[in-house]
Amino acid sequence: MSQTVFIIWIIRSVKVHKSTDIQALPKAELHLHIEGAVPWNMIEAQVKSWSFPPPWWARDYRFDNFSHFSEIIRLCYESTLTSVENYHLAAQSIFKNLTVQNVRYVEISFSLGHALSHKLPLAEIIAAIKQAAPANLIVRVFCGVSRSRPHLLEANLIETVLNLPHLDGLDLHGDETAQGPAPFAQLFAQARQRGLATKAHAGELAGPPSMRTIIDALQLTRIEHGVAAMEDEALMARLAAEAITLDLCPTSNLKLGVVKEMAAYPIRQFHERGIRVTVSTDNPTILGCSLSDELQLLLDQWGFSFRDLAQLQRNAFEVALIHPAKRAEILAELEHTLLK
Repeated sequence: MSQTVFIIWIIRSVKVHKSTDIQALPKAELHLHIEGAVPWNMIEAQVKSWSFPPPWWARDYRFDNFSHFSEIIRLCYESTLTSVENYHLAAQSIFKNLTVQNVRYVEISFSLGHALSHKLPLAEIIAAIKQAAPANLIVRVFCGVSRSRPHLLEANLIETVLNLPHLDGLDLHGDETAQGPAPFAQLFAQARQRGLATKAHAGELAGPPSMRTIIDALQLTRIEHGVAAMEDEALMARLAAEAITLDLCPTSNLKLGVVKEMAAYPIRQFHERGIRVTVSTDNPTILGCSLSDELQLLLDQWGFSFRDLAQLQRNAFEVALIHPAKRAEILAELEHTLLK
């Protein structure tokens, strides 16, 4: 499938949301992996046996487990993100698709392990991604550190990562059941001292104790996913009291079996309890969703109002790494959108 057809598919996806004015909302995407957002035309050129659309885009598709998902996503990026130029090309397409949806701010991560395995210069990857940003999109780049590869964190590499120019933050990702946060505590503490933002995946594949441990060990105020908090009243109360943000990804959590059905998804519960939640896509090319799709899902599945959707965007911009004046400008635009 050509790049043009892929863009048309995204535009068609967005157009169906016009009746709810989702398109008019200034949006932020806080949980996005470049490895899972590689444009389809780049994947198709390398994995010629796959048809379009792939089976995983079906709403009722379910991955067997996290390993199955990891195998699919690895096939998508191992053969495509093989050069700094390809990171730039992928980012250009990703950012174009975001701006079509009126996304103004994005936090995008790249896998440290993948970059190192291909001996790619980390600083050049960050620069390539940021140089792909259009003028109307603020891009923040996070280095994704895998739980399953703590052996990478030798002292010299830690210094290299922490001193990368234009790096905005660190994100601990991967299978929660593979490794606890202790090996990463020093790295995250040093990152905060250098002014970098920190966040981590938790409450996706493990329960509330895992969330508590990682929040305390890494001193976090941002959690990617956090769905497991629904099992623990005290943890939900803590998240609300300490203003810990959960960057939720409904379609991702459904297709990976974090919840068995959308009716069981806790976003409404979190929202009503005063927990700061945001909505993102996680790995949109793998999951077959857009940010506009996720917001439409909130309207259709949980009865969110347009004002509720605006509040979720407000939540996202409040924790976004942007200048206060720009934040105030976007929040004012959000309010104006509600008045139309």
